[in-house]
Amino acid sequence: MKPFLYRSSAILLTTSLLLPVASAHANTIAANKAVSVSAQGNLAALAASKDAKLSKDAALAIANRIVPSQGLELKSVSFRSPDSWRNFPEWSFSWEKKVPDKNEVQTYYSVSIHANTGELTSYSYHDQENANLPYAKRISYDEARKQAESFLATYNAGKAAQTKLYLRSAPTPKTPLYANSTYSFSFARVVDGIWFIENSAEVSVNSAGKVVGYSLMWNDDIQFHKPSSPISEDEAKELLKEETKPSLAYVIPWEAQGEMREKPVLAYTNPFQFVIDAKDGTALNQLLAPRSEASDPEPVSAKSLSARHKGKALSQEEAIRMASQTFNLSGYELRSAQYSESEYRGNRPVWDLSYEKKGSQDYDYAHVSIDAATGDIYSYSKRPNKPLAKDGTTRKLDTDALKEQAMDSIRKWTPTTAHEFYWNEHSAANVRPGDSSEQTLVFQRYVGDVLAASGSASVTFDAQTGEIVSYHAEIGKEKYPSQPPKHLSADKAADAWWDEAEIEAVYVMEQLSPEDQKKIQTQPSYIPKREAKLVYRASATLFDEPYFFDAVSGDWRSQSTGKTVALHRAAPSDLEGHPAAKELLLMYEYDALSLIDGKIVPEKTITRGEMIEMLMISINQGRFFPVYSAERKASFSDVSNQSRYFAAVESAVDRGLLDKQSSKLNPDEAITREELADMIVRALGYHNLAQYSEMFQSDLSDIANSKKRGSIVIATTLGIIPTDKQKFQPAASVSRADAAISFSRFLEKRSEQDTKPILYR
Repeated sequence: MKPFLYRSSAILLTTSLLLPVASAHANTIAANKAVSVSAQGNLAALAASKDAKLSKDAALAIANRIVPSQGLELKSVSFRSPDSWRNFPEWSFSWEKKVPDKNEVQTYYSVSIHANTGELTSYSYHDQENANLPYAKRISYDEARKQAESFLATYNAGKAAQTKLYLRSAPTPKTPLYANSTYSFSFARVVDGIWFIENSAEVSVNSAGKVVGYSLMWNDDIQFHKPSSPISEDEAKELLKEETKPSLAYVIPWEAQGEMREKPVLAYTNPFQFVIDAKDGTALNQLLAPRSEASDPEPVSAKSLSARHKGKALSQEEAIRMASQTFNLSGYELRSAQYSESEYRGNRPVWDLSYEKKGSQDYDYAHVSIDAATGDIYSYSKRPNKPLAKDGTTRKLDTDALKEQAMDSIRKWTPTTAHEFYWNEHSAANVRPGDSSEQTLVFQRYVGDVLAASGSASVTFDAQTGEIVSYHAEIGKEKYPSQPPKHLSADKAADAWWDEAEIEAVYVMEQLSPEDQKKIQTQPSYIPKREAKLVYRASATLFDEPYFFDAVSGDWRSQSTGKTVALHRAAPSDLEGHPAAKELLLMYEYDALSLIDGKIVPEKTITRGEMIEMLMISINQGRFFPVYSAERKASFSDVSNQSRYFAAVESAVDRGLLDKQSSKLNPDEAITREELADMIVRALGYHNLAQYSEMFQSDLSDIANSKKRGSIVIATTLGIIPTDKQKFQPAASVSRADAAISFSRFLEKRSEQDTKPILYR
């Protein structure tokens, strides 16, 4: 068997572990394998680095000025030659310090240095001893930003002068709910006042204010093409508006539960998937090719076609025979046959057949999935598992001819749903002639004239032979109305998206030519010349999760949960000077509290559902709840799978924060102080301890008869829930302000009990 081509390489100068960052950088195309034997490695490295301006010792001297090497042991040194991904040579070093008398790494550093300029190109730091910072001592986003700016200016002043903090790639992060959080910053390259975000310095800062990561993505050899008379921003805006034509699509929120999972939402999704050429105003797709004129999606079949099989479900023998009649499986033998009565593709009965080529040493496999009821082919693949051949040739494939062949194959192989698959603008934009050894055409599913929430058919051709080597077709399980509901027009949707849009001029990298792509695959040391084009683009308001425009209600809704979202969060008008303002804003920031006439109303009682949701948000890293299937039975009769609290409540039950002692939860009722204490103690993992309440002493005079006495004593002793030192008032309700304070103290106590992470053993 021919050896695989390896994507880039690093010459290792010691027998220790290869630097992780160097390993990551090694994911680019190059020819040589790493040499790990010390003597041989030194010779190989000297040969590989002979054209570099900096020797190993010179680069190490620079790295030592960045790393406080006292008490650290140099563990690995490696050299990476220039490649098509990072076109500069690089020396990399790593150090570590072990925990005394243990085989555990306490402190770890890695540094990479540009082997020609001496610039810092990457940096990584971890200290197990300082990994557990108290939650109350974490730094803010602004403080972390200043640390990132200082690090860049100190250790790569040249790039600091050519970059600015780019704020359009991600929203300002929410206040962390964990002490060991990390802030990330992207300092993008600016060329003559214009952003080029494909070159950047990425800096990560932990909550203690330490820079823990840095990576430089840069190419000094890019040629930037700025037109002598570019169109103005106002002209670009008008052209962008003309080209903004939102189209209807059905959407299923990623975390949709129950009925929402079965009933997609009619929506207008983000329409800003194109740019305007600053030279002449041409609309370009994401591959920087001229955007094709918008045309109606073209169906694979104008009508529903007859099934390949009718009657009794296919037996194994019949399925195997149908596969052999449909595809050229000559020389392949069946390895396995598996039957599923309700396979994920729309709960269909499916045969999965796997084949292996007889006597092959190249691990050649084939696979076919067949609907046992209709004979529809859901998937087929037959591609040899072999390395890229240096002498491999590709022929220019006619896209129109491929499209017709693909459509014909869909009609023959999956006739019962062929009329639901369409060729559209997205399909055309993603065809890359001469791009690689394979060419894939994708047809999207439509219901009537509307893009479906799921489902597609893809056909992959071998660029050398023109044969189909892979095929997939599937539709989802969701249900659609016979006609779309009454909805807002595309013009109104465009206006809504433009109300949230900003325009910016940016340089974007031109696509590699087919010739360059081939050379990269066959000549590992080849570094293509890169060019960048000036374009204008529109981008929508940044939010902490993707969102869409509800075509029926006109609301902005979360792509994750389906909930209505406010893209511009109003500040509560009644918190100035309030002693719990910081804590209340935290709960408001995570949507656990909502405003009432623009006010947070601190003294309003907090509900059981609100508190459960906030606790589960904190446990689930600040955002996602587990996704439950439609079959998940509600634990409480008044929290159905349509309730906003369903996922939080079910997750709380699964984690032991709630007991199913009653048929109802009453999520909209006020939570009591003893319930809050019990819930927090469970979240801290002390519930079993709390059961032994008789072993706890307390001066509180009114908790003797409480079933949650143990939890009350633990929560008050830890200072999470305040008291007057005499009474606890177990049955009393909890104000929003008191709940927010208790929640903040819970976060602090949780950070104190967290187990310190171990980097590796």
